[in-house]
Amino acid sequence: MVSFYHFSAEVRTTEAPPTTFPKNLGGGGGKVGTLNITWDPMPVSEWFAGGDKVGYVVSWKKAEMNEDQWDHVRVCCLLIFHFSLL
Repeated sequence: MVSFYHFSAEVRTTEAPPTTFPKNLGGGGGKVGTLNITWDPMPVSEWFAGGDKVGYVVSWKKAEMNEDQWDHVRVCCLLIFHFSLL
């Protein structure tokens, strides 16, 4: 019996920043004092890093704050598509 095996070389590509952004960014629907932010999850085909390194950075600031006073939170799962700030 003859076996034919062909071993492929392992290739690893480098990580890259996103080239697009989540679609249908929106919000609202909360009570006074609550900020709701929603978006469509990014398709897996647009992840340019390992799944454990991919996520969203959600940023916001109150209207009366200075332009450099943004708050941020990292949402570590690409399947999450909603963030609420109470």
